[in-house]
Amino acid sequence: MKICLFTYSFEHKKSYEYLCRLIFKGIKIDYIFAANKIKLSFKKSEINDTVSGLKYPKIKTLNKVHKIKYLNIQHNSEKLKRILKKEKFDLGIVAGARIINQSVIDKFKIGILNIHKGLLPENRGLDTIKWAVLKNLKQGITAHLINEKIDLGFMILKKKIKISQDDSLIDINERLQNAELELLIKSIYKLKSKRNFIKINDKKKSQSTMPKNLEETMIKKFENYKINYD
Repeated sequence: MKICLFTYSFEHKKSYEYLCRLIFKGIKIDYIFAANKIKLSFKKSEINDTVSGLKYPKIKTLNKVHKIKYLNIQHNSEKLKRILKKEKFDLGIVAGARIINQSVIDKFKIGILNIHKGLLPENRGLDTIKWAVLKNLKQGITAHLINEKIDLGFMILKKKIKISQDDSLIDINERLQNAELELLIKSIYKLKSKRNFIKINDKKKSQSTMPKNLEETMIKKFENYKINYD
């Protein structure tokens, strides 16, 4: 299976951890396509569910050590489409990317794999941990082959996680990220043996960052959410 990785060129936890896990598990990556940082239009949430201030090596550092082809390139560019057409990849993996256009997705024999932090289709979009608390949804992750719509496509695997009474939002996030790495490898092996998957359907709009007033409501619900979680 010929595989490429979509990452960010700057310091980025998911890009770094995905590449490390793939290398550790002996899964060959033929090419890394690393996109630069762009200015985002959406407002960042005020209540944080991630650890801030952590430093990670840039992907290019690991790439040099393991001799993987590396290109700093915008993920929806015409240049990348030409490269994909020439290279004929079976599978792309999202370790760091914005919305990828269908014209890029169509260049892959199998498709592009994404691991979403949330159970699809009910928990699409951003701030999924907090929306799950607010809406009394289970915490979990979903591996899927993407299409051009946000967090839709074709279902590969799902995994729910357990939470404890003393968990913070950050604890839940860390457990979800650990589960992502596990599902990443399982999904690749499943894609090697199976190609037909159920389409994820959802007509509702995907969630954006949680506004301040709803964050306050979510925090008030958080302790009861943990008590009633099973």
